[in-house]
Amino acid sequence: MTQPTEERIGELVTASNQLTSAVEGKLGEIDSKISEKSAEVTSFLKSATPETRYVQDITIGGSKDYLYPVWWVFPSLASAVSKISIARHFAWNAAEAPLHDASPHQAALLLELEGNGSAWSGDANFLEIKRFFERYNNTASHVDFRMYCKSEKVDPNLPIYNNITENVLSPECRTMSGLYLRGGGLTYRIIKNWQGDVTYHDGSDQLRRNIYQPVVGDAYTINWFVEPIPFVDLLRPTVNVIAFSDPQ
Repeated sequence: MTQPTEERIGELVTASNQLTSAVEGKLGEIDSKISEKSAEVTSFLKSATPETRYVQDITIGGSKDYLYPVWWVFPSLASAVSKISIARHFAWNAAEAPLHDASPHQAALLLELEGNGSAWSGDANFLEIKRFFERYNNTASHVDFRMYCKSEKVDPNLPIYNNITENVLSPECRTMSGLYLRGGGLTYRIIKNWQGDVTYHDGSDQLRRNIYQPVVGDAYTINWFVEPIPFVDLLRPTVNVIAFSDPQ
């Protein structure tokens, strides 16, 4: 017996409504999955963002025949390992041509360092030279966890700290790390993963600079200072060959 037309249409409408409801349910599930995956991707991208790099460009004047001090203190273990790079593009300062006349090839430099703390801190206290590259001219010298400096008494009635020989250049500073960079009007880029600028001698004169406040204690006294050193005394960096080195 043939089903009445009205009854057949009702069944078709019911089936259509059920299918629509099922499709809408599936689309809702898909939208939910997409939103979930989108949130996961956003979270991953946030966690995968490279660490912030703080950039400081410096120009060291003075003479190309001298090396000028640059110094800083690494953050503590609260920041784990801290990184600092000193770099310059080979053609920077080509217009002034302080090292090569009428040539863009002045000096290329890449010096990558990692470190932590200072010699007087209670942290890991180290500096590692991870990479070192120079071309056309030497520019970097005397890299050390304990800044190469000279020392003197503040109170003449007290012995000098650690029996250091006064007024002799040596890696003895217990509060600063650093290096020396060639002057003559060369520009360098300092890139770090911590905030705060490095301190440097800009070559505006050949005078000394104190790198830490003078210390007068009960048993000793000390003042650390730096000054430009002749380029002929260059001490090229050496890349570390071991994974960790505690200089103390």
